[in-house]
Amino acid sequence: MNELPLDRLNDKINSEDFSRLLNLHIKYKWLENEHKAVFDLWCLTDNDIQKKLIEKLMSNFLHVDSARLNKYGIIIAAKIENEWNLNAQNTFLVATCDEREPDGSQMLIQSLKNKFTREWKGINFFNSIVVGANEINCDSNIILVDDFIGTGITITKKTKYLNETLSKRGITNYTIRIISIAAMEFSIENLDLLNVEYFSCEWLKKGINEHIPLIERNIYIEAMEMLENKLLKKHGSKRMPKFGFKRSESLFDIEAFNVPNNVFPIFWWPYLKDKKERRTILRRV
Repeated sequence: MNELPLDRLNDKINSEDFSRLLNLHIKYKWLENEHKAVFDLWCLTDNDIQKKLIEKLMSNFLHVDSARLNKYGIIIAAKIENEWNLNAQNTFLVATCDEREPDGSQMLIQSLKNKFTREWKGINFFNSIVVGANEINCDSNIILVDDFIGTGITITKKTKYLNETLSKRGITNYTIRIISIAAMEFSIENLDLLNVEYFSCEWLKKGINEHIPLIERNIYIEAMEMLENKLLKKHGSKRMPKFGFKRSESLFDIEAFNVPNNVFPIFWWPYLKDKKERRTILRRV
């Protein structure tokens, strides 16, 4: 079979691989601007099972572009106003960001502002949980907003911080709710322990252990382990999270947002085992 050289001097793929890569770009339009990174990912593979794994993961990947983000914003606003029957007089949306670093919750808060009826003003939206916890008063409905809930550990800590800070200020008679664009299904166990109402536009399954049939699962787990073994385990103070943080196996990103570390590292971890950098489909700072 003739081989077609592509992009990198030392890497070649055959015509079948070329067809499969082309098919990925046709199916998933958001990959159009990442064709070099897709090629680099494909070049990590050693066998057909690893290639099939990438194809399977991509088929279940939730990529939220600007149009879909806008749609989710409308859904969230409708949930708050029409289903929860909350109004602008005493309802506050609070980003989970703690001010040390900007994050997706702040961008989501910004995109939500124009989705509500005109009675909602800037004072209904807080750009950080620190500010919200220190300014919100009694008799309030507080909605913690995050773009993605992985394990539920972070949102648990944020809820605890909010309750403790309000308590220290003597604030009483308030309710807390949680909203996200997407959340992992296994996080429900932690969310239920919070005893608050919560809503996510999308509930996601683990990429291998919940999407792939049991009879094939071990084969694909081994395939992912082999792929991750080609990546550097630690760079500086950062460690590559095996199968994503706490083995979340997440398949999610929002266009122009920092990708969660719950996502499989093969999509965003930029360091190879030999310490060289590689192009990645997604970015994380």
